[in-house]
Amino acid sequence: MTHTRDLEAGPHGGPGEVAEPGAQLDIRLLGAVEVRRDGQPVPVPSGRPAVVLAALALRPGGVVSHGTLARLLWPDAQPEHPRAALQTHVTRVRAVLGRTAVESTGDGYRLELPPDVVDVTRLRGLSAAARALGDLPGRLALLDQALLLWRGNPLAGLWPDVLTRQTAPSLLDEVLSVAERAHELRLALHGPDDGVIRELRALVNAYPERERAAGQLMIALYREGRQGDALGVFHGTIQALRAAGRRPGPELAALHARLLTGDDLAAPDDARGLAAAPSGPSAEPRPAPVAVPAGPGTRPAQLPSRPPSFVGRAEEVATLTAALRDDAAPAGRCRTVVVSGPGGTGKTTLALRVAHEVLDRYPDGQLFADLRTSSDAAALGTDALAGLLRALGVGGPDLPPCPLERAELFRRLCTGRRLLVLMDDADPDTVGSLLPAESGCAVIVTSRRRIPDLPADARADLGMFSEPEARELLASVVGADRLAAEPGATTAVLDRCAGSPLAVRIAAGRLATRPAWPIEHFAGRLSDGDRLGELRAGGLAVRAMLDATYVSLQPVQAQRYRLLAALTGATVEAETAAVVWEVDVDDARRLLDRLADIRLLEAAPGGGYGWHDLVDDHIRAVADPVAAKAARHRLLGHLLLTLRNARLRLRPVDSVPGVPEPPDDCPPGRPFADRSEIHAWLHPRRTQLVALARAELAAGEYPAVDHAAGLLVLLDAVARECCDSGDDEEAARTVLAAATPPSHPGITAAAWTNLTLTLAAQHRLDEAVAAADHAVRLRRELGDRYGELIMFENQACIHVEAGRYQDAVDVIAACVADREFLSAQVRARCLRTRARAYAGLGRCADARADLAAADAVETPAPVSYDAHYAAAVTTAVHRAAGDRDAALRSCRQAVDIAVALGSTWMRALSLLDTARTLRHFGADGRRAAADAVAVAVENRHVRLAAEARAELTLAGAGR
Repeated sequence: MTHTRDLEAGPHGGPGEVAEPGAQLDIRLLGAVEVRRDGQPVPVPSGRPAVVLAALALRPGGVVSHGTLARLLWPDAQPEHPRAALQTHVTRVRAVLGRTAVESTGDGYRLELPPDVVDVTRLRGLSAAARALGDLPGRLALLDQALLLWRGNPLAGLWPDVLTRQTAPSLLDEVLSVAERAHELRLALHGPDDGVIRELRALVNAYPERERAAGQLMIALYREGRQGDALGVFHGTIQALRAAGRRPGPELAALHARLLTGDDLAAPDDARGLAAAPSGPSAEPRPAPVAVPAGPGTRPAQLPSRPPSFVGRAEEVATLTAALRDDAAPAGRCRTVVVSGPGGTGKTTLALRVAHEVLDRYPDGQLFADLRTSSDAAALGTDALAGLLRALGVGGPDLPPCPLERAELFRRLCTGRRLLVLMDDADPDTVGSLLPAESGCAVIVTSRRRIPDLPADARADLGMFSEPEARELLASVVGADRLAAEPGATTAVLDRCAGSPLAVRIAAGRLATRPAWPIEHFAGRLSDGDRLGELRAGGLAVRAMLDATYVSLQPVQAQRYRLLAALTGATVEAETAAVVWEVDVDDARRLLDRLADIRLLEAAPGGGYGWHDLVDDHIRAVADPVAAKAARHRLLGHLLLTLRNARLRLRPVDSVPGVPEPPDDCPPGRPFADRSEIHAWLHPRRTQLVALARAELAAGEYPAVDHAAGLLVLLDAVARECCDSGDDEEAARTVLAAATPPSHPGITAAAWTNLTLTLAAQHRLDEAVAAADHAVRLRRELGDRYGELIMFENQACIHVEAGRYQDAVDVIAACVADREFLSAQVRARCLRTRARAYAGLGRCADARADLAAADAVETPAPVSYDAHYAAAVTTAVHRAAGDRDAALRSCRQAVDIAVALGSTWMRALSLLDTARTLRHFGADGRRAAADAVAVAVENRHVRLAAEARAELTLAGAGR
């Protein structure tokens, strides 16, 4: 039926013009969204106007708020002026339906058309009319008429698809319920025939999780003498339910049992008796094995059995059990406990354990609702609620099609009872609407997300198992003796399970059912193969558990989740995510928070995010390798530019050697205001930067190899000056040992330079001189006179440390004399290095002259690397000249500069120099030496700690 309505239109006779009186309008949502006028299709603008049309048509006469429409149209990021943009889309809808068809209200928009213009409304009207009709053939005719409105998946083709995901499942459930009611009537009135069986078979094939339709097909096949085919339908349905992470209802299991025994299924229902039955909701025929008889004596017992091999969680069991046994019932609501945690942490197992501990307190029965069907509010628990209601005696035609009506009826049926309800894998946004108001009832809620807004008498947020707990669970299934026979392999299996209770339980099941397997064999499969593929047993699978959370993401969110495979570790912060995802930092932080809400990620100290080892496997399993590689290269270029900015901030007049240019489309590097900002950014990321560069060097693809090597070169230079001594040679060795070397020898030369400084910092002086020779040779081959002179200065410093003072004077001469290549800052540094050498030779007048010349060339900034070096050299010169007070003043100055720079290496070195200076003048340097030991040990400066301990010994001995 369509409705007659005068439409308005624009000046050219198209949609939006004044239509002829009597035009018939039909808005179709039960399939692709369509509009027809007088039976002819009217073009509906695709995209957001179609979403607006569908949202308004779902509530004809009701107001849909601006906020709701904005969330449907822009789920990820709303435009700057959402109301203005929304108004544009509404105008396009009016062009289709008529100018007055959509009315603007203060808070939103309303469809000003009669409700039965919309096919959803007509379907509901026909369904309700069928319920009220006593004539069974007439009732079937009404249901068949309603099914003619069904053209495919409801709301198909909408984009953005938020409305489809939120609403289509419940609309489809309504349609399928009508189809199932029609088939029940057909079987009752006409019995099974090829047409009914063909239609039921198509329905079951298309929707294999519909237990009611499967039961109807099983009965029809059985009555046709096809018991084997009927049993095949049962097993296919069970497999489909398991694949969806659901359990079959008790009615399907009961029907299966009756099929096996041939119990009373061969006789068809008496259609004449049904036709004579009184009309009303309960008059529609129901196959006896599918519906649960209603009655006040119905005592549901849906709770699964007590979990075997339960270990750990003793504190949580005690807390939750006590809350459910508490005699003081909360006013106006049921007792409620909440178990949250990431997937695979054993939430359901814990909930079942607690439920079985308190069964005696809830004598009217137990209900179990598996709510993992959807994360969308409109579709939440549609099938699960139907199961709850059937367990309470409501089935068949008495079952409301609308999820909200089902929830309301469920709460009403709990009144006056003491029921225990376990709502598993619930959606936090809607579970509150399902809770009974009866204070005698109790509900155990499990959810991946924390539910702070839900009133709860106790909460438990689960994490992963500790190693002893995981080992205990494995032993409880496999046997302690078998584990003890292979302790190393057992540890390897537990390591690969990474503390996940689900993974450990699956591993235990696989080992228990394969007694001939050595544990070492299984450990090897977990380590060398597809770990997620190996962690599968029966109906349990780690990948399926993670998939269930992953599919709840919107398409854009899922795409960004997959791009986390670009990272080499299992941590990220908003700034890095923004580069990988090509969004701003605020957008990145919002999605990271969303992923943390659903427990794919966990918030980490310091504002970052991390994820479990098995989640990392899942990210890489679902990732697009090409997209991930592009994102990784984008991040690499951004980090390269960021480190170059840091180096230029630390030494603005020095060139940055050995750094290739990143791609033109690379995001700009992060700027830095000062040294402390560089330290705060670099220190927590250093390991991650090395890992990223290592991965790209191992991949061996240009230009990423050059970018990775350049990143390591810069990392060494910045870390040495900003964070510590740079005494970690890993970065330089990684560049020099790369199977695919950098394409430009300047990068290799820079790595040799960094290795020279690192070896010198470790006091491996002969190795440092050899590395410096490599660097000088490469600089000379490149014609890089600047780099060659810098290496001369480094060689001179090494000779000074080795006590070869005359060699230092000879090497540094070329640097001191240069006026062409070296900046004033570097020439001043070279003069100070020669002053150190002169002091070692006892040529104090020459040393003082070089210090004065250095100050004349360039005065360093008060808090800088050069200022610290100048103070250290001045200390050495005064000490050699026997000027005690001046030497100690320079020592204090060096310590103060190191503290201001935030460099623990410089601070420990300056304290050690202070202790040596005091001992040189016969004073007590034990306190300074002890302070140097403390700073060096706390910050893991191994060589300095050893030298400071030796100095402390000498100071204590008075030598």
